[in-house]
Amino acid sequence: MATTQTPVSMSPPVLEITGLEKHFRGCEALQGVDMSIPAGQIAGLLGPNASGKTTLLKIAAGLLQQTRGQINYYGNAAPGPEARKTIAFCPDTLIFPHWMRVRNAFTFFKEMYGDYSQTRADELIRILDLQNVQDKYINKLSKGMKERLVLGLTFSRETHLYLLDEPLDGIDPVGKTRVIDAILAMQPQGASTLVSTHLVKDIERIFDSVFFLSKGKIVFSGSCDALREKRNQTVEQAYLEVFYNEGSI
Repeated sequence: MATTQTPVSMSPPVLEITGLEKHFRGCEALQGVDMSIPAGQIAGLLGPNASGKTTLLKIAAGLLQQTRGQINYYGNAAPGPEARKTIAFCPDTLIFPHWMRVRNAFTFFKEMYGDYSQTRADELIRILDLQNVQDKYINKLSKGMKERLVLGLTFSRETHLYLLDEPLDGIDPVGKTRVIDAILAMQPQGASTLVSTHLVKDIERIFDSVFFLSKGKIVFSGSCDALREKRNQTVEQAYLEVFYNEGSI
């Protein structure tokens, strides 16, 4: 006699974007973007400079208001300031007060965010090799070391969604390895991370899925396993094919 199996319930995506548009004066930065990221994934938002990646991340982080479209977090809409409470955003640049030292920045995050974890912060300081710069003024650090610090601060929060804007930009090869190690080691179970970058080759191995963004539109999306198995391509090869053919690179 056949047995009846109860369907396994599917949890809602950590981030779901539908018909997202953003218009600035004389510019359509985003044009009908659709995107869904399941729990537990690391997704790549890939595209050349000025493709709209930073605008998309800022809207998802609640720092910009979209012109049109819907954003859902864990199945519920959470626009604006509410989103910022549970989303950790790592910008490509962050301005610190001239008097602030590295250790002060971690103290600031501890006081600012209820989801800050000192255990996570200590582990990130080790992975990112920040032990010897904790007493240094942040404005005296190299660009690459500042990028490591901002990533460490972002992942010191234990939350559901991490948005990273060009986390490898300006970092030397050793630093890139440390950043990738930190992302892999410190994403909490069930959380998801969306990483924007144009440095595809350096980071593609950590992605579960990718979205190619060009001139405000998603021009390709899919799982990385499908790319490798069905199309026999690396993410970088697919990226070069798509953007070379449309003249973006």
